[in-house]
Amino acid sequence: MLYASLSLSISCNHLSNSAEADYSNVTRIQYDKNAENVVVIDQIVDRCSFVRLETHNSNLIGRIDQLLLCDTFIVIVDKRIAKSIFVFNYDGKFLNRISRLGNGPGEYLLINHVAINDNNEVCILDNIKGRVSLFDISGKYISSHDLPFKSAKMEFLGNDNILFDVQDCSPISGNKKLIEKSCYVLTDSKFNIRYAFGEDYSYNNPSYQNYMDDFLKTDGKLYSRLHLGNTIFEFNRDSVIARYELSMKDEKLYAPTIEDLSTPDIYTEKRLIQPSFSGDFFLCKDYSCFKMLFPERENLYTWFFKSNKTGKILTLSTESDDPVLSRFYSPFGRSGDNTLVQDISPTSLLSRKDDILAGSMVENPEALFDGLSLEDNPVLFFYTFNPDMVDM
Repeated sequence: MLYASLSLSISCNHLSNSAEADYSNVTRIQYDKNAENVVVIDQIVDRCSFVRLETHNSNLIGRIDQLLLCDTFIVIVDKRIAKSIFVFNYDGKFLNRISRLGNGPGEYLLINHVAINDNNEVCILDNIKGRVSLFDISGKYISSHDLPFKSAKMEFLGNDNILFDVQDCSPISGNKKLIEKSCYVLTDSKFNIRYAFGEDYSYNNPSYQNYMDDFLKTDGKLYSRLHLGNTIFEFNRDSVIARYELSMKDEKLYAPTIEDLSTPDIYTEKRLIQPSFSGDFFLCKDYSCFKMLFPERENLYTWFFKSNKTGKILTLSTESDDPVLSRFYSPFGRSGDNTLVQDISPTSLLSRKDDILAGSMVENPEALFDGLSLEDNPVLFFYTFNPDMVDM
């Protein structure tokens, strides 16, 4: 865990450590957007359940920016509207908030990112204050610690190591050159730098920022990609390993150049005319899935599922008559072995109420609408995919 008595002096022995990725065991995944093995989501979803998040004046959620799924509780982060962090159980009962907006001890001025360590302690990254603050899950304040650099997000690798995304962020102290030219910095729990990794093109134009990508922490391992790149890396205490490299059959997958990123208009134009990786991916027990962008399609984004057993790749179509399955678009995280979770607004649900009651796969639809109003919090849906159908 983070230490209360924190020294900000960073060991000089670590400052020159720029990690190189190991590509020796990378899995190259090639997608054929014209493949005939397209499956409709109805065919591979075994179960669709939901959790209605309790709603009252003290826990109104404007927008879910992060959804953190732990064994016995769910943490909802609303960075921009409610500017709050809420804790619910899996019955949807509201338990408590974590900290609050303010300038006092343990309070935050900005929620840049929230991470949970192996002790189920909640860490809030606040770049305005230039610090991280630690709380237990009941909301009790533990400690705060100043950072030697700003960061877009952070994630724990165990309790003794922390990975920071420093893309588009400026150093405060320490080795500025190392941080400025990197995408990621791994530190120990006292923020001594173990290594830095990746060249950050965004410094060619500091006004250009993109924080859409996220860390994926699953089965105790931590993954992410370089700035808008097509390779997914696994981060360890002493190494970075290239695990997946995405490409297209008979067509180049767009990867921005330094020149593209230095001019946002050029990047946007090229991205809208070439296939690209959206950055969304999940690694489940029996399959992995990735979301791609195809500008020529009416539904720009397409999910691909790859069987871990056979390597077979399926293209997922969400053009379903089921109004809940058709809303599978941008899940926040994995729950259990093969389940992905995303939210749907009460507005969307109530607009399709009759259709859902008449013919949706969602379990217990009557309970879904019992007392549901437009002012309620979003509803979480759990889509469980059948690994045998992904394998078919």
